[in-house]
Amino acid sequence: MKSMQSSPHSKHEAMAGIPVPHADIRIQLTDQGLVRISYPISLKPWIARLLPNRISLPIRTLELDTMGSFVWQHIDGKTSVLELSEIVTKKYACHPSEAEHSVAAFVRQLGRRGILGLR
Repeated sequence: MKSMQSSPHSKHEAMAGIPVPHADIRIQLTDQGLVRISYPISLKPWIARLLPNRISLPIRTLELDTMGSFVWQHIDGKTSVLELSEIVTKKYACHPSEAEHSVAAFVRQLGRRGILGLR
């Protein structure tokens, strides 16, 4: 069976991507300085077509931990995933590959929830 590994080219492209928050989210800071994100749930396209346009989607809330809040506060629509991982490496004194993996996974999770996209 063939191993499913991403090619270096696709990893390079992913790390060069710039995370951009979607316009329909709301951000709050908690008393502890953590980021709380409110966002509408994402529907599969075929489900969305079945619903009338005037129906508002339920809102979910996600509270980020300390590291997630730190990364979120550096997402400005200009900083790439790689640059974010470099910032994390400096702040938390971790190995660069560990920071790259963590930041990429974080961005991927937020993307799956419809909170941000990459450009």
